[in-house]
Amino acid sequence: MKRIVAILLALALVMSCTVAFAAKNEKKNADDMNFEFIIDDDSATGTVNVYHWWTAGGEKDAIESVVAQFGDLYTGIEAKSNAIPGGAGGAMVMKVKVLQQTGKSPEAFQAHPGQEIEPYLQSDLLLKLNAIWEYADLEERALPGLVEMCTASDGNHYVVPIGIHKTNIILYNIHLFEELGVEIPDHEDITWDEFWAICDELAAKMPEGTYPLDLGDQKGWPACQVFENIMLGTDPQIYEDFINGNYNVDDVTRVLETYTRLMDYVAPDHNSRDWYHTTGAMVSGTCAMQIMGAWAQPLLTNMDQVYGEDYGVFTFPGTAGWFGMCVDGFVVSNDSADVASGIRWAFSVCTQDVQEYFSGLKESISPYMDTPDDVYNELTLHFKEQLMDEGTKVYPSITHGTAMPWSASTSLQTQIQEYATSTNHDAAYYANRIVNILREAGVKGDWDLVD
Repeated sequence: MKRIVAILLALALVMSCTVAFAAKNEKKNADDMNFEFIIDDDSATGTVNVYHWWTAGGEKDAIESVVAQFGDLYTGIEAKSNAIPGGAGGAMVMKVKVLQQTGKSPEAFQAHPGQEIEPYLQSDLLLKLNAIWEYADLEERALPGLVEMCTASDGNHYVVPIGIHKTNIILYNIHLFEELGVEIPDHEDITWDEFWAICDELAAKMPEGTYPLDLGDQKGWPACQVFENIMLGTDPQIYEDFINGNYNVDDVTRVLETYTRLMDYVAPDHNSRDWYHTTGAMVSGTCAMQIMGAWAQPLLTNMDQVYGEDYGVFTFPGTAGWFGMCVDGFVVSNDSADVASGIRWAFSVCTQDVQEYFSGLKESISPYMDTPDDVYNELTLHFKEQLMDEGTKVYPSITHGTAMPWSASTSLQTQIQEYATSTNHDAAYYANRIVNILREAGVKGDWDLVD
């Protein structure tokens, strides 16, 4: 039933958003607008309502720095930061739908490139931003592979990227490992056997009420991110087939069986917390490890945790040589009260000054080659070097909007969280339910990840 509801909501986004066209604000066509004049007009006045999902410590500071720098660039325009809790983009889609239906479309809002923005495109609700890409030389400045990822199904650019994070990592509490006498491998790319051995030793040595792992999947999506990490770590070909809609019940069952084993080490009340609460639990020692993306870094910094001293990072087992890419960016509504200010905001996030401040505070990888390496801390620079390594393979995220239609990814989040929370981990039963999600959503991709 939950899967059907999610699909109906997605259809509602495509169908009912057309009603928004009759709202107060006239829909703008990018081809009729002089982007260069708009961007260069630093004397302009107006308001830009910016919606994003960055609410945790560190990342909140990062987005507020962008707001402040926008104010320096366009002194006559008021930038209003509006945080929509939820993460991974799911809550944003529904919030924007409501705003657009009521004629209050945000001038700019956070989005992931790829499948996540397709419902907006199908309803013709986004402004084409090719002119910003041309004006700011983004195709020349962008990191390898990013141009293709940020090119929509119709061949146009609607997203201006602001930051990149790695998704396939495990964070761990160094002090707790040392206190318990659990040896930390001298290499980041641990194997499945090493991972299970670490979990077993932690489980045997940790006091009652503490656990080797925690998820913090109150919002659902962290459980789904674990699923995609396990799938890639089981077999990259399974992952490629899955996101292309070539679903196989036996393959998904195999992934879920590994998920079942992992859940033996997870705090039983894992879904009562959000991800950032679990990060705090890892720091306090309630759990030893957390499966989470690199966006946890600024929160850890905000908690006075130092990489290499207080916490460390493992590559998720089986994913050595792979980089799970989460790209954050901003899109512009074509029917807001101040579309021109939305354009200015989207341009501002790719400027070198903003990139230097934002990347430093967000501890994210800048999408642009001209951002100097000295803005990064040790761990972020390490991740950037991995991303830039010719031997590294990049894969798009299911959970974070790039690899799969929004209706399918949100339904998967619900289904996989249910599986993670269930006391009866019937892998074959849930594998069939997951395959049905892809079938009903009509998932068909053309990703080519495996040579």
